[in-house]
Amino acid sequence: MAAETRAPHVTAFYERNPFPGYMPADDAAALLDRCRASPFLDGLDRAIAPDATVLDAGCGTGQITNFLGLAGPRRAVLGADLCNASLAAAEGFRSRAGVRNVRFVRADLFNLPTREERFDVVISRGVVHHTPDPARATAGVARRVRPGGMLVLGFYETIARMPHQVRQVLSRGGRAPIALLDPVLRRSDLDARKKETWIEDQYRHPLERLLPFPGVTAALEAQGFLWVRSVPPATTADEIFTPTPRPGALALFGRRLNWAWRCLWDEDAGLVCVVLRRRDV
Repeated sequence: MAAETRAPHVTAFYERNPFPGYMPADDAAALLDRCRASPFLDGLDRAIAPDATVLDAGCGTGQITNFLGLAGPRRAVLGADLCNASLAAAEGFRSRAGVRNVRFVRADLFNLPTREERFDVVISRGVVHHTPDPARATAGVARRVRPGGMLVLGFYETIARMPHQVRQVLSRGGRAPIALLDPVLRRSDLDARKKETWIEDQYRHPLERLLPFPGVTAALEAQGFLWVRSVPPATTADEIFTPTPRPGALALFGRRLNWAWRCLWDEDAGLVCVVLRRRDV
């Protein structure tokens, strides 16, 4: 099935399997605690100004969107996604938790309902690799970053994702995932429904494109972005927007091999982020 004809199947997939799901007892405090336990999300919150305008493009069930709104009550945070079921979960939590500085809209990455160069921070994590044209989706998201603003783009990287590709093959197309090999399925604190949702997303997804980190970065730099860092590594709370030296080709290849090694035990399963700043006018 061609990627272009699979795009509607991706929307239908997430209508059946909103990802990630909320726990029944989730409230504002629970979401804040869970997200702050993630070094990446905690660092992202600390890096984003308390009064920033933020776009979460491809927000899914809006957990990052709602977290950034709860953690920064003076921020204006917009979550955009194409899946009605995901948006319903996002909006349901927003309403229950009383998050007043967050709103959600239905849109895809190719037709975001905002003007270009609008946001201080644009986040798109785990989305572009599920579109029929990742390069065009990435470019559309990047155009929403204002001059001097920050872009956080997360995607499945070609080398980093290799160990999970092996897990996918061994699972016989998602029919028999091997729990011993998957760090999420090994967790004892997740119920059967959460694990089944993970299996659907990670082993049975109808459209997944792996993207080479050097190519993604080069394309964004051609759009006027400047290198800040890759994630991982980002290990302390205030590093996410702190510029780091741009690695050379050999150092970057070593970093990609390290991501593959991490994939054996890391729950992101080969998802990496590039952080860039748009040039000032």
